[in-house]
Amino acid sequence: MTRTGYKKISTNEEKEAVSFVSLLLFQWMNSIFKIGSERPLDKDDFLSLSKENSASFLIDQLQANWNKEKTKCNRNQNRPKLWKSVIKLISVKDVMIIGFMNALYSISRILQPLLLGYFISILMSAEPQKDNLLYVCTLALCINSVIGALSMHHRGYRCELLGIRISCALKGLIYHKVSTIV
Repeated sequence: MTRTGYKKISTNEEKEAVSFVSLLLFQWMNSIFKIGSERPLDKDDFLSLSKENSASFLIDQLQANWNKEKTKCNRNQNRPKLWKSVIKLISVKDVMIIGFMNALYSISRILQPLLLGYFISILMSAEPQKDNLLYVCTLALCINSVIGALSMHHRGYRCELLGIRISCALKGLIYHKVSTIV
């Protein structure tokens, strides 16, 4: 218990491994929601940022990438490009997750009208023996909708997180550049 009488959420040392299902369904946020429903949240209730999401790490990484780009371009007598340094901030893991979620969403969007058309054709059929196909098609429509919604939301979450990281790194780099000039 802290001085205020509230239990603080565990830190990174006490953090337990999050399963894929928990990550997929955002269950890792349940403790925050529970505490937030009982009382107002304060900064001590939240876990600290991971190293790769901290501003200082992102700014240092972008600065190192920018310095490498300037050195390489000075040797080749070219003009350095900031966008090349920013692209190096994006990890392969982020690209793979965003690409996989985008592919899942696209497949879901393609399958939805096909399953719906098949469902309607089964309903319009005069044969009563296709009851099992009707249930299977209904279940497939439900599963397809869930997969489409989850993939869309996780793709959006990852893109948003990536945008925040890049924005933070660029603002820090600009701030560092302005503070050295003044």
